[in-house]
Amino acid sequence: MLRTSDVQIGYGESTVVWDVDVEVETDQIVAVLGRNGVGKTTLLRGIMGLNELQGGHVFLDGENVSTLKPFEMAAKGVGYVPQSRDIFGAISVENNIRLGSASGDQMLLRGEVPEYIYEYFPALKEKADAKGGTLSGGQKQQLAIARALNADPTHLLLDEPSEGIQPSIVHEIGEQLKRIRDNRGISVLIVEQNLNLALAVADYCYVLETGRVVEQGTPEEIEASGAVDEYLSV
Repeated sequence: MLRTSDVQIGYGESTVVWDVDVEVETDQIVAVLGRNGVGKTTLLRGIMGLNELQGGHVFLDGENVSTLKPFEMAAKGVGYVPQSRDIFGAISVENNIRLGSASGDQMLLRGEVPEYIYEYFPALKEKADAKGGTLSGGQKQQLAIARALNADPTHLLLDEPSEGIQPSIVHEIGEQLKRIRDNRGISVLIVEQNLNLALAVADYCYVLETGRVVEQGTPEEIEASGAVDEYLSV
């Protein structure tokens, strides 16, 4: 299980996330929802070790990992897909995916991409020899997820995977995330503004407002609570 306890995270002396408790249990997809600027990305960065915690703790399977660096978190099985995707445009799709294996616990670059990854994202297999920079936005997002999967993670952190992507691809990514959870036993923490995607894939949701959790529950409970209108509607 991945868990935060009273985490405070920010930039310099500025605090963005206040006393946030989030739990992602085994084989679970958890969504953190909120408008732009409420601290969703900062929360992920703090969990991954990209931002130093100002307070609180992060636990992974009972171990306190609050002070670990990003490469150490990756080696422990936490895959991270940033909002920027960070695709290497000058190398092939296949080699982009291969680079993910160097984030695993052995830090070794595998020779081939596991076939199951292409089964989730068949469009990537068709473009395996194409340069990463030639892909569409949706394909780049799929590539970023595929690269993270190639490290054999136990947990996957996704930052706004629907941003700038056409609805049909967003739906496809959502379906593949559920398959990844069900088939690979990977827990997923996703931060999103896209309610349709988040509520369709999540088993449990947290709603952030000004860096604090203001509502939590199943997607059905979130919709029934009025949180969508109060905290999420534009």
